[in-house]
Amino acid sequence: MDISRKSIAIAILVNLALMGVGAAAVRAAPTAQPEPVRMSFPIAAAVGILYYLAWSPWFANLGFTVLYRPLVAGTLVGAIMGRVAEGVAIGANINVLYLGWITAGGSFPGDPGLAGYLGTALVLGGGLDVQAALALAAPLGLLGGLTYSLRMSVCSVIPHWADRFAEEGNIRAVARSNYVYSQPFLFVLYAVPVALAAYLGAPAVGAALGWIAENAIWVMNGLFVASGMLAALGIALNLKFLFRGNTWPYFFIGFAVTSLMAGKVNLVVMAIIGACVAYVHVLFTAREGEERLAPPAERRAGPGLLTRRDVFRAWLRWLFFSHSCYNWERMQGLGFAHSMTPIIEKLYKTPEDIRAALKRHLVFFNTQPDIGGVVHGIVIAMEEERAAGADISDDAINGVKTGLMGPMAGIGDTLQQGIVIPIALALGIGIATGGAIGTATRGNVLGPLFYLVAVAAFVWGVGWWVWWQGYVQGRAAVTSILRSGAIPRIILGAGVLGNFIMGALAVQFVRLSTPVAFMVGGSPFRLQAILDSLMPHLLPLLLVLLVWWLVARKNVSPTWIMAAIILVGVLSAYPIWPGLNEAGEAIRVGLFGG
Repeated sequence: MDISRKSIAIAILVNLALMGVGAAAVRAAPTAQPEPVRMSFPIAAAVGILYYLAWSPWFANLGFTVLYRPLVAGTLVGAIMGRVAEGVAIGANINVLYLGWITAGGSFPGDPGLAGYLGTALVLGGGLDVQAALALAAPLGLLGGLTYSLRMSVCSVIPHWADRFAEEGNIRAVARSNYVYSQPFLFVLYAVPVALAAYLGAPAVGAALGWIAENAIWVMNGLFVASGMLAALGIALNLKFLFRGNTWPYFFIGFAVTSLMAGKVNLVVMAIIGACVAYVHVLFTAREGEERLAPPAERRAGPGLLTRRDVFRAWLRWLFFSHSCYNWERMQGLGFAHSMTPIIEKLYKTPEDIRAALKRHLVFFNTQPDIGGVVHGIVIAMEEERAAGADISDDAINGVKTGLMGPMAGIGDTLQQGIVIPIALALGIGIATGGAIGTATRGNVLGPLFYLVAVAAFVWGVGWWVWWQGYVQGRAAVTSILRSGAIPRIILGAGVLGNFIMGALAVQFVRLSTPVAFMVGGSPFRLQAILDSLMPHLLPLLLVLLVWWLVARKNVSPTWIMAAIILVGVLSAYPIWPGLNEAGEAIRVGLFGG
């Protein structure tokens, strides 16, 4: 991905502005300032290491899907700093900004991991409050996008080393290229800067924010307003996947139900209601004849060269290391080859066969790692048939990979990133904050634990089942799965549930109101009261729909939208608009309030 000088400059300027922003809200608030935690170098180093681990391959694909989320990041940082409950609350509130964070196709709209780990460390180390955490999070997320581009570019060199090892027929060296050679660079890229920023940044941020609290409190208020609006970006990114077919009205149903309940709903209860609604929708919209679904294909009668253990060993390598050397040139290509190394070692014995097998799997490959595992299962079956003497060419194997990786990515990203992760996060955030989203100062560790268990069940359980089905059914696997009607029904039901929950989250998570007021004929009129009389939470709804239109219809970059929201939030908080205070006296107010 090419990043222009202008976008880099904007991201850096926004981040520098942040260094003059985070603790002001604390000093402006009437509540007591939290006691800061002394940031020692060992604690700062631990924060940096945790951030690296969230990017690393060492946690069976739970690093990027679980440890990387601010809900979990805040909990871990709070634990090492002796403030677990505060860390849970800070991480949960930051995660609202990144609820719908999606990286489909290698795109990277901000860095929630950096916002979660470094943001929580700076807040606890500076004795700041939740509002300051939200103000810090968005600029930090923008900055993290730059390191991602550097990582993807530098790691593009390593597959060429693997090519040389493949020419030598060195299976283990190809595997090392994937999971060893990239990690020292990633550790330096991620752990070292974050550790230094955590160690040196907390006092500097606290001092700078004190100055802003006394001289430009509207800047801090603007960043807090922006944090409330950024949740709309996350929801809109989800709607890009969900506003399809005939399920989109459920978004407005979820929004209306939650609005009528004044936003005071239990998300777990709403998820149960949504699941029931989804079941009824699927039940009554099934096409005629779908009750007689095609039976699944019979299990492939393979030559018996591979055991279940062999296939499982290949899956484990993919589960851990699919993204350990992710790069612009071949994406998951080296990870695919690594996952095939135990299969190649078992099936082929001559140097020529080994070289050919390694080389045909070091090509470009990119799919969703869980649902996309069906492609690997099919390829393993084809390799087994080829080793037994079947006439299966390199082109046939690579044709299957190329033809299926896109469709499986679409299905997988819709299910995992568009539905499973956001809903699990929303429920985890609700449990963690007790429903007091945006204001909770202490959190419940059951929230991040719930999220961990839910995502692990999908990543491990669904991932292995799909992988194994690809192997046992061979090339008929995808056709069989699609003909069975299971995937279309799951996507349909998940779309209903996802839209319903996103509608509820638009009410609960998106904070946007206006303090603008004026006098008409001697009577005071408040603009927000007028809007509420038309429809409660109208401004949040309009903001979500606007952002959805920009990302889904106009293909505007989420990074640019994030930067624009921050800028609009800050500028709209500048006190230029005539308004009224509680006594009806004229004051100067900004355009928006959180």
